[in-house]
Amino acid sequence: MGNFTKIVSYCWDNNSLSAYWSLVFKACFHIKAIYSSIIMAVISIAVFIVIAPIILIRRPFLESKMAQRQNSGEVFNYTDANLNEQKFTYSNLNELGLEKFEPTATGNVRMDFALTAGYIDEHFRKEKIYITQNVFETYDLSNKMQALIPISIETNEKVYPLYLIYNQEHKDSYHKINPILKTNNFENALYLSLIPMW
Repeated sequence: MGNFTKIVSYCWDNNSLSAYWSLVFKACFHIKAIYSSIIMAVISIAVFIVIAPIILIRRPFLESKMAQRQNSGEVFNYTDANLNEQKFTYSNLNELGLEKFEPTATGNVRMDFALTAGYIDEHFRKEKIYITQNVFETYDLSNKMQALIPISIETNEKVYPLYLIYNQEHKDSYHKINPILKTNNFENALYLSLIPMW
């Protein structure tokens, strides 16, 4: 139920239903747990029926606010793209103590984040270090901003935000939000980027 609450919160914060069903199927349905999956299906449909009209009605009113949040870097405008043989060549994951890591960028945002999170988790498991990874969570910042951080990695009482940088817009958003995150007790934001970050 915790995953489902995060999904609803994510859709609500982004004022979008585009990822609702794919996230629900990925996080809430399991072949081995048939009864709980049926219950989740009923709950998911009921919640969708409730939130869909609200989101659709408030969308025009919130479009300018969403544009402002994207412009400030609070929310990154991620859209899937078809990338052929490109790699995340530029990275600062060495701040976590990770060796060189240049994964192929598929262009499927969820898949790229999942592969990156899996690699980081595997690295720390080998080192026998416990970390927590939170996915697409909204953090209230001291200046009344609400940053939607794709992945936050908690280790040794430090919290590192992690972003994937596909284009110049993402790069600009990263450079805007990183100093703000630092003033709100986050460590330097981590990134994997297709383009140079300087």
